[in-house]
Amino acid sequence: MELVNTERSGVAGLTVVFSAAGYPERLTRDLEPGELRLLARQDSADVALALEPQDAAQARDLGAALAKLARDLRAAQVTVPATPHAAALAGAALAADWQDARYKGSAPERPELTLRVEGLSADLQADLQAVASGVTLARELVSAPANVINPATLAREARTLEAHGLDVDVWDGSEVEARGMGLLAAVAAGSVTGPRLIRVTLPARGPAQRVIALVGKGITFDTGGYSIKTTPGMYGMKSDMGGAAAVLGAMRALAGLRHRLPEGVEVRAYVAAAENMVGPHAMRPGDVYRAANGKTVEIVSTDAEGRLVLADALAVAESEGATELVDVATLTGVKVSALGLDIAALFSSDADLTARLEAAAERAGEHVWELPLHRPYLKAYRKQSVADLKNSDLNPAGASIKAALFLSEFVTRPWAHLDIAGNATKDSGATGWGVGTLTEYVLGERATQA
Repeated sequence: MELVNTERSGVAGLTVVFSAAGYPERLTRDLEPGELRLLARQDSADVALALEPQDAAQARDLGAALAKLARDLRAAQVTVPATPHAAALAGAALAADWQDARYKGSAPERPELTLRVEGLSADLQADLQAVASGVTLARELVSAPANVINPATLAREARTLEAHGLDVDVWDGSEVEARGMGLLAAVAAGSVTGPRLIRVTLPARGPAQRVIALVGKGITFDTGGYSIKTTPGMYGMKSDMGGAAAVLGAMRALAGLRHRLPEGVEVRAYVAAAENMVGPHAMRPGDVYRAANGKTVEIVSTDAEGRLVLADALAVAESEGATELVDVATLTGVKVSALGLDIAALFSSDADLTARLEAAAERAGEHVWELPLHRPYLKAYRKQSVADLKNSDLNPAGASIKAALFLSEFVTRPWAHLDIAGNATKDSGATGWGVGTLTEYVLGERATQA
């Protein structure tokens, strides 16, 4: 779908009208916010009726509904009246129109679809398309099977961001080890591909005064290692790099929104990429490894690997001058039990950073809920260990909190952790969750304001 200012002539279209346009009550009876009711099928244009959205949430529901209806009707263009919530509607329509047919033997033909929302400026259209490009990148990365996306090919995909004016550096296994990232190296040791540390930089406008680090968990497939998962638990683990996809998608979006980047802010994405596999060199329960900040970790569960690669990436990002850090990861299954699939868990060491992330998520139409960093829980990761920390206590009670506390041991500056387990996919499809929140957070204002 493409946002446009003018209609195309001679193509099938769908026109949306709002109920305030004078339609009788019998046509609007029981019509819910965000719902479309097809009124007429015509050669020139089909007509659908909707209630005018009263807030951004209703506008997003309506945008998703009209994208689906347009595809069902095989419309080539959609026209929507002006609304104060045009940006939310258009952004949701762009997201809902995405389908991944790359791996089908014969992809169904889809007509080129354009969307015109009256009153939506050309500048705002460009901003919305930039965010949509970032969401699409994230979804394509998560959707790709593990025999297509591994640490090496993920790094190759990150390199494509150079075409959008971003600086990309990749460390392979030898440099990862040379930099002291023993935890990332350990997680990747069972895979023939080896680890990658991917760093993507959007330089500041003017001298850099703040350096924001977006850190993503990039486990391109997770077998659980020797603490191996069950078959149902292992299927779908190609999406265990949802955090990496989110930060790379955010960088793609920010590349198109750099004119809105606050002056003096440099943004860096760090992706710790590895496959957690079983092999002759794979880490074992009881092994001890040293992190990039010098702390040692005893492996209790090889399936608690995400926190290991994040710990090294956080330590490196801070050592390279990050002034505040946000990590994103599909980290703990019990987060899904606590908050479900729509709400991400937010942990933070800094109240101001928490408030800015919460506001950013609300503007993006994503949902976060702060959970506590209850420090007494960390004692379970220190008891009866030969190392500074254990990576698990094998107790699911409070596991999301304990995982966040583990990460807090590898960063000293303002930091937040977003546990997006369950958010990265929905109904077996990739969502791109987090791109909007991270983009809004970096910009510090609404990039998609109507």
